[in-house]
Amino acid sequence: MIITRPKSVDDILTMLDQFPDANICVVGCGICARKVETGGEAQVREMVDALKSRGVDVLDGVMVKHACSASSWEGLVQENPAMDKAEIVLVMSCGAGVSLLGRISEKTVLPALDTTSIGGAVADEMFETLCSMCGECNVGMFAGVCPKSGCPKSQVNGPCGGLDDGKCEVGERDCIWVRIYETLEARGLLSMLDEIRLPVSHNRRL
Repeated sequence: MIITRPKSVDDILTMLDQFPDANICVVGCGICARKVETGGEAQVREMVDALKSRGVDVLDGVMVKHACSASSWEGLVQENPAMDKAEIVLVMSCGAGVSLLGRISEKTVLPALDTTSIGGAVADEMFETLCSMCGECNVGMFAGVCPKSGCPKSQVNGPCGGLDDGKCEVGERDCIWVRIYETLEARGLLSMLDEIRLPVSHNRRL
């Protein structure tokens, strides 16, 4: 699941300032953004209302099943004609959805959300930083808990000097390394931390 957070209306208006008097269609995504409540039906309606109240010419707010996967632009606009009529498409999805719609259409496509990480959900609990898409996955060495995504500094050889009583110095969160250590200790696998691991090679992303 792709984790996103909304841009402020002021940030969106700043983007729209480059296109004075253009009309827009707000597009939500029925998969990840809907699940994390950043681009579902309710959020699309809220965005439409917020922009209209600021004087933006909004033709409509619509939902697509998944913004990052489509058979064709023609298929999308057959179900949502406002997307084709609008001069600007404001997309409430992850960056992949924004990029795809920008590639398959001839429209100006703008993002309404910021993409932050890959996460997941169990029942009503959301996990926002399960994966950082480093291209070099070795999460099995860390009790299934990824330190590259869970640690603000992406430490791969234990906690930094900012650890204090189990807490991270960044954002008052629990240190992910405490969880990794305690889990491996409980499983009798602390020896897995003996090896010094090199920093992530970002060439693996290619």
